[in-house]
Amino acid sequence: MLESLTVKDFALIRELNIQFGQGLNLITGETGAGKSVILGALSLVLGYKATTDMIRTGAKRAIVEASFAMPPDSRAGTKALRQLLSEQGLEDDEGALLLRREISAEGKGRSFVNARQVPSSILREIGKFLVDIHGQNEHQNILSVEQHRAILDRYAHLGNFVAEMRTLHKAREEARQKLSSVTLSEEDKARRLDILRHEVHELESAKIDDVREIDELIQREKSLANAETLVTDLNSIHDILGGEGGFVSRGGTIERLLETDSQYDNSLAEVLSQFRESYYALEEIARAVRNKAESYSLDGEELENLRERIGLLQSLARKYGGKNIAPNVSVESNYSALLERVKAYFEKAKNELTGIELSSGEEARLKQEIETLNAQMKDKALYLSEKRRLASLELEQKVEQELKALGMEETQIKISIRWEYGEDGTVTDTARAKTESDASERKYIIAPAGLDIVEFLMASSMRDTLRPLRKIASGGEMSRIMLALKKVIIETDPVYTMVFDEVDAGVGGRIAEAVGKKLAALSLASQVIVITHLHQIAGLSPNEVRHFKVSKHKEDGTRITRLTKEQRLQEVARMIAGEDINETALTHARTLLSQKIS
Repeated sequence: MLESLTVKDFALIRELNIQFGQGLNLITGETGAGKSVILGALSLVLGYKATTDMIRTGAKRAIVEASFAMPPDSRAGTKALRQLLSEQGLEDDEGALLLRREISAEGKGRSFVNARQVPSSILREIGKFLVDIHGQNEHQNILSVEQHRAILDRYAHLGNFVAEMRTLHKAREEARQKLSSVTLSEEDKARRLDILRHEVHELESAKIDDVREIDELIQREKSLANAETLVTDLNSIHDILGGEGGFVSRGGTIERLLETDSQYDNSLAEVLSQFRESYYALEEIARAVRNKAESYSLDGEELENLRERIGLLQSLARKYGGKNIAPNVSVESNYSALLERVKAYFEKAKNELTGIELSSGEEARLKQEIETLNAQMKDKALYLSEKRRLASLELEQKVEQELKALGMEETQIKISIRWEYGEDGTVTDTARAKTESDASERKYIIAPAGLDIVEFLMASSMRDTLRPLRKIASGGEMSRIMLALKKVIIETDPVYTMVFDEVDAGVGGRIAEAVGKKLAALSLASQVIVITHLHQIAGLSPNEVRHFKVSKHKEDGTRITRLTKEQRLQEVARMIAGEDINETALTHARTLLSQKIS
């Protein structure tokens, strides 16, 4: 369970500390106050990507700390988490885990677990066991067919079997590469050895770790090449907005005048509210512009080094990753994808080099090894396929039941499982051979995760044809489908903390109430943190609930306050009626808050 989150000099936040509780934790606040910034801070301390733009304007570093209570040993995943901690020498401190992340203005970062420095990748591995974040971008994830098999495997607890399948597949591919090497003639071997040694040395020296590096370098090079123009323009923009006599400096006068005048004319209160929202937004833009202007370097040596590195990566991308690219595909727009192919080629070249260096007597042994691995892969792939088929029937039924409670009574969900066949296939499907005339000759390919290509299909009613989810689901439907999937999966594979960032996007009225009840139900078994803008969800009252309000202040940026019972009533009423809270809104808010969920 996430017990506390401490944030210093991160984005809009100067300093805050949130003490979360068990059950349901609600976070509300006005637009632009910084609700999602809190989620960004949590993501950072869980090992997600860090950039210097995250540091508050004027600060030297941003710091985020998260304190977790270790999950009970009875829950799934705890054993794997403890094993990961043990392997890294990070035993938990009497049932507690303290994660810490720092980013400096110079672009350097440090990560800690229980005061011991670790790579940020370790934070991310640990975070996978502790927190499940459901943000708006996850709607895009489920539109990717590649994610569908992972969702089904998680529901069916097939993670260990898939890992074993990947290990077998990798071993088989390495053996195949070695076999292709040892069957060369001595003359061909010598020629091939010279080529491979040169290629391996060249790629090893390039140290291509992250294929996204080239995109970042190109963007940085573009900025540095135009640094003088950018700095001049951005300074001018800042002077207009936030400089002496600029809009921001004069905005305080406007705000005070509107505050005074709204006492004489109530209709000006809405104008004041609109002005504050725009004023605070422009104030933050002015800070961001100044911070950006200060970030640009006019160092010619850095620009030269950047261009040299970009040139090297582009050259390697064309040389090793540009083969077999379709004529109509632009190489320049696909450098990161090409570098992914370069990395794959590097591994293949190393394996081939090792294979050639082996004696020719290895050929028979490798053929036997490949035959054995193929047999093991076939058995495991067929076992996985059957488990997925049975699990898919259960998952379909349970998700449809959850969707009924979320206002999608007629929606059908079907999980399609198919195999891909090709000349390199190793599995024959006897069931298909009995029903299809040409199926007896088909050989199906075993991929790293097995035979199955999994895709979610959907129909809005019994009368509609099932079609791929990615082609027909609307934003509101995606929110509810993701929530239904999480509800079903969490019941079989519990996580300890779930975070929902505006999962209510695209819904309202009766559906919003149903989504709220589903979130409250999840909070009965796990800690649930919900960032919401809907009063139907903010008014939930399960047995254990903490309500936090985020607000923005000129002096110290974003603040967060745990609400008392009366403050909570006022906040829910505000979400119903806006800033002009009336008795009708208060009555509605009382009704919502009085509806207990157990």
